[in-house]
Amino acid sequence: MNTFKLALAAIILQTGTSFPLNAQEAPNQIFSNGKIITVDDYFSIQEAVAISGDRILAVGSNAEINALAGPQTNIINLEGRTVIPGLIDNHNHVVRATEYWPNDARLDGVTSRAEALNILKAKASTLPAGEWLMSLGGWQESQFADSKDDFTLAELDALASDRPVFLQSVYHHIYGNTTWFEAMGIPITIAPGSSETASDLSEHVVRDENGKVTGRLNGGFPMITKAITHFPSVSADKQAQGTRAAFSYLSSIGLTSVFDPGGVGIKQESYTRLGELAESEGISVRIFHTLNANVPATPEAADALVERIQTTLPFQGNEMFDLLSMGEIYYGPFHWDGVIDPATPTPEDIEQGRKILTAAAANAWPTQTHAMQPETMDILLDVMTEINTEYPLRQLRWSVTHADNVGISQIERARHLGMNLQMRSISVLGNRGPLFEKFGEAAYDMPPLRLVQDSGIPFGLGTDGTKANQIAPFVTLWWAVTGRALGGEVVMKQTLTREEALIAHTRSNAYLMFQESNLGSIKPGLLADMVILDRDYLTVPEDEIKDIKAIATMVGGNIVNGSL
Repeated sequence: MNTFKLALAAIILQTGTSFPLNAQEAPNQIFSNGKIITVDDYFSIQEAVAISGDRILAVGSNAEINALAGPQTNIINLEGRTVIPGLIDNHNHVVRATEYWPNDARLDGVTSRAEALNILKAKASTLPAGEWLMSLGGWQESQFADSKDDFTLAELDALASDRPVFLQSVYHHIYGNTTWFEAMGIPITIAPGSSETASDLSEHVVRDENGKVTGRLNGGFPMITKAITHFPSVSADKQAQGTRAAFSYLSSIGLTSVFDPGGVGIKQESYTRLGELAESEGISVRIFHTLNANVPATPEAADALVERIQTTLPFQGNEMFDLLSMGEIYYGPFHWDGVIDPATPTPEDIEQGRKILTAAAANAWPTQTHAMQPETMDILLDVMTEINTEYPLRQLRWSVTHADNVGISQIERARHLGMNLQMRSISVLGNRGPLFEKFGEAAYDMPPLRLVQDSGIPFGLGTDGTKANQIAPFVTLWWAVTGRALGGEVVMKQTLTREEALIAHTRSNAYLMFQESNLGSIKPGLLADMVILDRDYLTVPEDEIKDIKAIATMVGGNIVNGSL
């Protein structure tokens, strides 16, 4: 280190500027003249950041960081743009979604029905002949400000008459066009009052007074599960293509890391294929995932999961792809509840849940549990408290995921066990009528973000996408700050500040995933995951937060989407 840099280091030692004193090599890259929202322990705002390889070397003022440059350093002028750490979604079922991503028209954050139709039409124009046009959840009609009407058969036929069209409104209902109904063996018109059973989906079809299909099928999750069995098969090569396309989309919206919780319908080979892809050519989004269990619901399935827990090890991957946890659904009858009703496990169900959780604790497995209602959480916490007497849980950072209706009692019990909460932005889609019918004004406190924030328990923000919710992180940040749904109505009164929300979508999620020494902040030693924004997150009008775009997204010091 030359005399000038030694003198500079002495000044930095006195002023506390954030970069290492033992930096002896010039950085590969310097990003200067920006507004660097570090989300470090002090939420400091800096002007420049230096990167060496895939990690951050130094953060500080323009003068301090530019002084580190060597002859080969690439210096990028941010021209005043705002930079934040890479955004992390702590609950996003994206691996499951990659299978049909090339066919999927995403409607994340779209607030106009007319715009949604345009997006669908544009997607159809990009698909090869005969390929299905899909929109697989992440939206519902309540988010459209111009019209919340059903999509009609005529509209969907106009979008694409030469291919099946399949639109899924979250997990509630679906729409198809004429070509799709014909492919399913469902007649377009039947005599009024008669019935037909040509398809396993026939009972769910909505018809008008003349017996003609309207385009819509009702029946919720069970109906959608049946419909999915009729999807066209996807080759390994096409799924790899879908993975690349999905990750490109995630990068474009500012996501650099995702915690994928497995869940219903996921195939284990999807994770195997993704691991191979990460190893052979690399991936552009860090994927941390759970031990895929689908939905065990019998003692035999529970035993099979216990065997997997005992014969598999977490944390054997790397910073791009790793298996970190068990869950989110490991024994459905024990803990899998809904947005309104708690789980009602039998003593036998509780015993199966205890068996699985004991195996997880004994084998040092982090665990996340899907639980929304306080009654469900209390049963869960009773079992965990018992296990804790034999296998201390604090170091395992077990989580309750969703936790929509968590109360102070459950928070205090979870805190005692060293647990975390994974909160989701699902109410941003609106349509909260059933919750208000059940809970009255208390529905405005679901989730109770202010209570959780002020309690001090570790928590992070996620979405529960890609089907149950939208996955755009700036929409989630906007929801957390404003408490509003995309349709404009207030759905949540317990909001966060902009700073608190950003921490919960970055640094806090890194902690939930045991990645705090790698991710979540822009500070020396951490991986250089950053997002350069088209406007300042901290100062734009509140309603513009959801519209912020990523000019460039960086993972490990490399721009994976956009440009500067």
